[in-house]
Amino acid sequence: MHIDASIHRICAFARHQGWTAQSFGRAAAVPPSTARDVLRQEGNPTAMTLRAMEAVIPPDFMTDPIALAASDLCAPILGKPRRKRRK
Repeated sequence: MHIDASIHRICAFARHQGWTAQSFGRAAAVPPSTARDVLRQEGNPTAMTLRAMEAVIPPDFMTDPIALAASDLCAPILGKPRRKRRK
C-alpha cells in the first residue's frame, strides 16, 4: 500500500461523491474524526484505517496515480478549523 496514493484516492472519491468526513466515516465504519483527519491529509492514519476507507471505493475509481495527482480531486478537503482545547 502506498500511503500518499491511498490518501489522495480517498480524498478524490470523497470529493467526487460530495461526501463529508462524517458520511465517509459512516460508510467505512471509522470514527468521523479519523475520516476528517484523512480527508484533511493531517495526522498519521493506520494501515487498517486506510484499508477500511479504501474498501468503500469501487476498484476502478481513479487507479492511475499520475492522472489522480493531476486532477483537482485529490486536494485536502478542508472543513471547519478545529477548536483548541482548554488546558
